[in-house]
Amino acid sequence: MKSIIKSSKICALFFYILGFSISVNAQKSEILQQHYDNEFQNFKEFIIKNAAVKGDTNIDVKFYYIDISIGIESPYVGGSVLCRFEPLVNGLNLLTLNLNQSLTVDSISSPCSSYSQSGNEIIINLSGSFNPGELVDLTIYYQGIPVLAGGYKGLRYETHGNNEPIIATLSTPYLAHYWYPCKDGPEDKPDSVYMDITIPNLTYNGIDIMAVSNGVLDNIIDNGDTKTFQWRHRYPVVTYYVMAAISNYVHFQDEFNGTGGESYPLDYYVFNEDLNSAQQGTEDMPEVLQFFSDVFGTYPFSNEKYGMTQLGFYGAIENQTNTITNNMSPSWFLISAHELAHQWFGDMITCENWHHAWLNEGFATYSESLWTEHLNGYQAYLNYIHNEEYFNGGTLYLENAQDTFNIFQSIIYKKGAYTLHMLRGVVGDELFFEGLMNYSTNPDFMYGEATTEDLQQVFEETSGMNLDFFFEQWVYDEYYPYYFYNWAQNEDNSAVVVIKQVQDTWGYRPVFEMPVRIRFDLLSGTDTTITVWNDQQLQQYSFDLPEQLLNIHIDPEKWILRKEEYSPEIPVGISDDKFENEIVVSPNPFQSRLIVDIPNGKGNSYLFTLFNVNGKIVTNTTIVSGKRTEIAVKNTGNGVFFYRITDSSGKEVKTGKVIKN
Repeated sequence: MKSIIKSSKICALFFYILGFSISVNAQKSEILQQHYDNEFQNFKEFIIKNAAVKGDTNIDVKFYYIDISIGIESPYVGGSVLCRFEPLVNGLNLLTLNLNQSLTVDSISSPCSSYSQSGNEIIINLSGSFNPGELVDLTIYYQGIPVLAGGYKGLRYETHGNNEPIIATLSTPYLAHYWYPCKDGPEDKPDSVYMDITIPNLTYNGIDIMAVSNGVLDNIIDNGDTKTFQWRHRYPVVTYYVMAAISNYVHFQDEFNGTGGESYPLDYYVFNEDLNSAQQGTEDMPEVLQFFSDVFGTYPFSNEKYGMTQLGFYGAIENQTNTITNNMSPSWFLISAHELAHQWFGDMITCENWHHAWLNEGFATYSESLWTEHLNGYQAYLNYIHNEEYFNGGTLYLENAQDTFNIFQSIIYKKGAYTLHMLRGVVGDELFFEGLMNYSTNPDFMYGEATTEDLQQVFEETSGMNLDFFFEQWVYDEYYPYYFYNWAQNEDNSAVVVIKQVQDTWGYRPVFEMPVRIRFDLLSGTDTTITVWNDQQLQQYSFDLPEQLLNIHIDPEKWILRKEEYSPEIPVGISDDKFENEIVVSPNPFQSRLIVDIPNGKGNSYLFTLFNVNGKIVTNTTIVSGKRTEIAVKNTGNGVFFYRITDSSGKEVKTGKVIKN
């Protein structure tokens, strides 16, 4: 076993599978940018010709046994797939499975009475009627020469080295039916998948051809002219993460021994010419595995393995327990970390449908920044996540999830990651990481599916906050706030800051409601940061500062996807209104109760609102002028709080800060 060490050779590298952008020292990789361009060009035709694959909602698939032969020197796939399913309706006598029309069904076992192929579907008539609670086995025998989706994905044949073959399945987002019959898509996970892969017994460059798949290698059968590799994966898995890769691989292995007592192999399958580079590029994988296990919960497939298999082309796909990747060199290390994070987010917890694809890709991308923070500290985290700012249009919730290419676009990677960064800023570090763990270890989602609403519910239960405002703005609406601001200071060092949201000028939503951090740079060289709740197009805030103010900075660490601009022409109202000064909020500091005293003369009733530093409303209390009102502040910890007092018309008459101890 290799010792766990930190590598000083890790490059700052960011990856997207399809609609991706990879940065090394802020420059895109030309090779991977070409990959992105190829994806776009080759999928244009495919987008036009193909509607979304829809799995049969009347069945729940429990198990696949895929027994296939794959040609090496010329494209071919054939064999059988046993599909075990349970009916979800009474009297089921008809079902459909998905299989690309380039492949031909030869026969289907009983209880099939007849079948037909139409487009990319197999329509199967059953010899009887079946009900929920029953398990039905069908074996589909098929064969043919597979085609590629858009000339790019499916069961793909390439070469490496000295014309040595590499054959691999590229099945995301619903392209598994391009090489085996199944109920395709993210909605239905069989409980397990067995795969027997039979290939010709060939040797290239002195190294035998082998076939790699998910799970553990149970047996290799030498048939003389062929070999059969029997792989067993005993975890729920979506169809498009079932994989096969064939080449003259060199296999090397590491071992993970976790602090929680879990132990499993790390299997790597690489080209002989890239062995040394791959060994260097994977030496820190045990440390990443431990870090992710600490943050997200134990590696989800620890009873089997984690593996990586080289393609030498393409980018990478997070196939369950066995990522396929272009290469494993040190320069691709953050790609490797990205794909590893997918084992939690994408593989174990799968987006219920591709509308919520950001739950896969946003989480994996954000995991890169978390690893960067773990390795190099908080500022490195900020630098990394700031590269994921996304200012283009479109909603994070993908309205159009039927275009195969449209799913893997940069918004779900970049804005997905930045939305998690903003969520961390809203709820605070402690509650964010607690919520992250609660989400990734929730038994309702583990080895199943989740939606954005599921994620929101977990974070609301964890934080005690109503997060409708957050998810509505950042997942279901588009664009970002643009803050113009101005400030002024009185001789007594009290200061006023005005923030004006101007994004409606460009047709964006008029107001983004967010807690906004303001940093005050003071004459002594020190600074202080205060968080305000910003929910109006034009909003003014008052502060008592200990000394002269030199400058202010709106959201200095970019906890919001925003743009900001100092605008001295915005009028700032420094009020010397006696009425405002006569309003007393005491004691300060306080323990469990605040007393608010509003004098007579400016109206009958006022609303006193108390916020915590994350912008969560602690209490809303109506106050009648001329009376002392006691306000109980319960079920909250100590710290800094902010208040706002508005009159019956909603006009702000006083703001301030109090401390609870």
